[in-house]
Amino acid sequence: MFNIYTLAVSFIGGVMIALLANVALVKSRSVQKTLRDRLSSLIGFIRAVFSGEQDDQQGNLLTRAQVTAAFPQGTWQRNAYEDYKAVLLDEELIFPCVYATKGFKSDEQLYLFIDSDDLSDPRHIRTLAKGLSTYLPQARQLGPNTSLVLLAKQNDNNSRTVEEYNTLFWELLNGLAKLDEKPWPSTIPRDIDTDRWCFCFGGEQFFTVIQTPAHQVRRTRYAPGLTMVFQPKWIFDILFSTDAKRAGALAKVRALLAKYDPIPVSPELKNYGEEGSRESKQYFLLDENVPAPCPYDKLSDSEIIAA
Repeated sequence: MFNIYTLAVSFIGGVMIALLANVALVKSRSVQKTLRDRLSSLIGFIRAVFSGEQDDQQGNLLTRAQVTAAFPQGTWQRNAYEDYKAVLLDEELIFPCVYATKGFKSDEQLYLFIDSDDLSDPRHIRTLAKGLSTYLPQARQLGPNTSLVLLAKQNDNNSRTVEEYNTLFWELLNGLAKLDEKPWPSTIPRDIDTDRWCFCFGGEQFFTVIQTPAHQVRRTRYAPGLTMVFQPKWIFDILFSTDAKRAGALAKVRALLAKYDPIPVSPELKNYGEEGSRESKQYFLLDENVPAPCPYDKLSDSEIIAA
């Protein structure tokens, strides 16, 4: 009797052998990576078809190829990813953070999904803590524009306000601090209201930004589903290796911000360590040019280390 499963396995095995042979023969790293990504997508498709179930991959860090392999069009994860992608690749209205766009195009980002935008949910805090811990050891190999991108399922009600999302954002950061397995860096103050504070996890300094569905005026901080990006701060040492590069990059970003947002550029966007600057006020920007409140003087001590 005709066995579709046996035929499919035989066919797919031949395709995999051909792909692997091409990878071995082609010296170009970019071509090898493309072939590996195609193979990863194929394996994900096979798994989805023959298992009869969709693996939600919640808690797993995924590459672009793995996202498209794991989540068919129409799933909430794929919708969140495609919305994020569309903003970065829009050629008419250029997203001001050009380094995020470069990171996406060069496949240096990793993606993490959560099934609601309640950032105070202990499940989501644990998921992100695990994701950051997995991300950090490989971050430098991913490239100079790398970041971890957290994508949440769209909230059908969209009932939260910008201010409520700000509170949830800080509850998430505080929850992460409790789950940190490494000491807070000795060079970074614990007091948030200083010009040298930044968020740290796993012994690494991060710059993080958040986009919410509640933002209406500040378009750069709007997303149909809550989105957070965690960038290791060592990437700025690479991108802004000289004062001239830093000045040129910041001028370019500010010019794009002026075109992108109907609201004037936030006065909180200052250089880290500059007198009067507060990086904590740059993470979450409101829909008006007043600083978002931070409900903490300092984040909690690690409960993992204390135990």
